[in-house]
Parts: sequence; C-alpha cells; structure tokens
Amino acid sequence: LKCLQASSEVQPATMPASTAISHRASAAAFAAATALAVAAIRWRMRRLATQRLCASNAMHRRWAQRMRTFIFDIDGVIHNAGKPIEGAADALAVLRASKKKVMFMTNNATKSPADIVELFAKFGAVAHAEEVMTSAVAAGDFLSRKELKGQNVYVVGMKALVNSLRDQAGVHAFGGPDDSSKTRDDVVQGFLPELDPPSAKVAAVVVGADFEFNYYKLTKAANYLRHNPECIFVATNPDPRALLGPGVIVPACGAMWQAIAVASGRQPDIICGKPSVSLARHMLATQGLDPDTTCMVGDRTDTDIAFGRSVGMQTLWVESGSMSEQELKDVESMQVPHFMAGSIAILRDLLK
Repeated sequence: LKCLQASSEVQPATMPASTAISHRASAAAFAAATALAVAAIRWRMRRLATQRLCASNAMHRRWAQRMRTFIFDIDGVIHNAGKPIEGAADALAVLRASKKKVMFMTNNATKSPADIVELFAKFGAVAHAEEVMTSAVAAGDFLSRKELKGQNVYVVGMKALVNSLRDQAGVHAFGGPDDSSKTRDDVVQGFLPELDPPSAKVAAVVVGADFEFNYYKLTKAANYLRHNPECIFVATNPDPRALLGPGVIVPACGAMWQAIAVASGRQPDIICGKPSVSLARHMLATQGLDPDTTCMVGDRTDTDIAFGRSVGMQTLWVESGSMSEQELKDVESMQVPHFMAGSIAILRDLLK
C-alpha cells in the first residue's frame, strides 16, 4: 500500500508549461487509479479478516443455521491424545439434533474409521464409520486407482494403514509393525547383497505416522525409493507435528516422510490427505455437498483451512489443537479462516 501511495506522489522535474499540464493530468489519473487500487486491497484485506464467533451475535447465529454440513478434523478438534475436548461431544449432538450433516476428515492414518467410532464412544460422542474419512483410506483409494493389485508395497506406518492398503487396493503390504523391533544390525546383516524383496519388485512406499519409526524402516524405505525410480512415493499427510497435551507436541507423519525424503533424495509423488484439492472435490461430489453451505472445521490452517478454502467451503479454525492464535497471524491468504473459536463448543451455543 505504501509503495502505491508513494508512487502517486512523485513530483515532476522542471518542464515546459504544456508538458507540465499534460503530466499533471496524467499524474491525477494515476493518483485516482492508485486510490482505487488501494481501496480494493483494503477491501480484500477486510474480507480476509477472521471473525471470532460469538453466541450472542445475530449474524453468527444465522450463519450457523444456514450451514447444512460440518466436516470436522478430529485430533485437536474432538480430542487431544484420546482426552475429549470439553463441549465437543455436546456440540456434535446439537448439530445432529439440528438436522446438520456431520462428517469427519482426519489426516491421522494410525486409526481406522472403526477405531475412531470406538474412541468417540468412550467419551460420549457419536460417529458412524461411513461418516469418517482418514488419510489411510485416501492412500488406499489412490493405490487402487493406480491398479497395483497384487504388487509389493512397503509401509512405514501403523496396522490401520497396512490393513487399509490391503483391503482397498489389494496390494501385498509389508513392513509396518513387522519391522518395529528391527535395528541397525538387521540392516547390516540383511540388506546385502540386496533387499528382500528387491527394489525392482516394490511398486510403492507408503508413509504414515508411525509410533515405532526407526533406523531400519528409514533405511529400507530410502533404498527402495533411491534404487527404483518407478517406485511411487506416497505420503498420507503433510502434518509435521501433533499435540500430545498442553505445551507438548509429538512428531507426526510429515516429520517421518521428510526424513525418508532427505535420505532417498526424492520428494513424495503424492500427499493424499488434507489439503489435497482433489480429495476435497471428491468429497463434495460423492457426498452431494454445496461448498457454500459446508464448513470445514480444524485446528491447523495449512491442512484443514487450506483444504476447505481450496473448493470454496466456509472454514472455522479452533484453538483447541496444535496451532496458536499468534501463528494464525502469519498464514497465507488461502489459509486464513473465515471464523475462529476456542473450540467447537461454540457451535452448540450458536444453535441453542
């Protein structure tokens, strides 16, 4: 803004009167155009300003009533490390009672939809398996579309990811929990003269969050990718960290696949979970959702909010997860949420 304003104030050097008049007219036109540009930028900045939802605000209450569908992230939104976030279960119940469609989209590839339903039940929240999409399910869908049935796929991740790839894509998924107890000694003794199975016979390496990530898994994944350019590098999601509890973070999938990327010299060919725009479009199409009346709710702007904004959804960022309000101030425009709140308990209060 300052550059635009300054450029309109530059004074011409000494010149003939007729030329000066012409220059002043041009300068006036330029100043008017600059003023319009500045006004447009300021209007755009106001549009991007995030509003804090307030239960007593009539406009916010009308907005909540207008929304037909809410898609929730799970970790940091419904619970943190299995501990329920206060008011979350009540908010889901009020949404269902208000005839809102409730869905869940999580980048957590360590749990299956059935696992999530069971977890929710422990703290009185209701979810149905068909309402839940995980990044492990998205990775399985991707491999299925690649027609890799029967081929070898090395997995760095938990049992839920291995099972999802087997069930959805029909691949021979190996590694995962089976490699959790292996050490560098196993690398030295078992990787020469070649890996088993050999690199040429591994169609993909799939990486999700792995609570038992180790040197053996890192080495094996990196070698498959480095020695077979045709091997597809699949990451379930980009999240670098998750919140364990107040003030304590833990490494998430992004930290693990980046280690493999550095060791192998390759970047993922695809990152399946949020903020994938193709996944967002797929959800809208298969569920028959109108983005204008659908709200994506999450605790991360780089995944949840970017995911919603990529297809024109409304977005709500909550402070109950792994990002702070201070971090919110520095995000890119496509990651700026429409609304913010302490937690999803605000939705209960808006719809009462």
